Amino acid sequence: MLGICGVYCGACTTYRAYNDNDQSLIDWEIKHGMPRDEIVCKGCRSGLVNEWCSRCKFRKCVSKRKVENCFQCEEFPCKELVDFSKTRPHRVLGLRNLIELKKKPIEKWLLKQEKRWTCQSCGKKLHWYTEKCPQCGAVFLNATQEARNLATR
Repeated sequence: MLGICGVYCGACTTYRAYNDNDQSLIDWEIKHGMPRDEIVCKGCRSGLVNEWCSRCKFRKCVSKRKVENCFQCEEFPCKELVDFSKTRPHRVLGLRNLIELKKKPIEKWLLKQEKRWTCQSCGKKLHWYTEKCPQCGAVFLNATQEARNLATR
């Protein structure tokens, strides 16, 4: 569930829509321009990713450099990754995650992320842009809010 660029795949809207068969998320993805047949993903490192992820420049780069994640590269953080992190709130978190992963075992990080992206009231798996749990209505700190909080530190 660790994306090459540092995002937590388990909170991706496409991943959640596909793996949870969540019709409201499937509709949300379509509304935001994702073709219905592209709403597929088992995580960045799986053999089943959507077309956008299959063309990811970071996937190609780590393969060429023979590392598994961007944080393991001798050029980390490269300009491309820094620029990419500025384009969406969950990508801001991805860069922060990679910096954290230089000092923390991946297994501990994955446990932290799983807890972070699960509703603490009812246990529903949530995505980066969830504001309220769709199952129980609990308010949730989403990626936009968390990235904003990081910027004000």
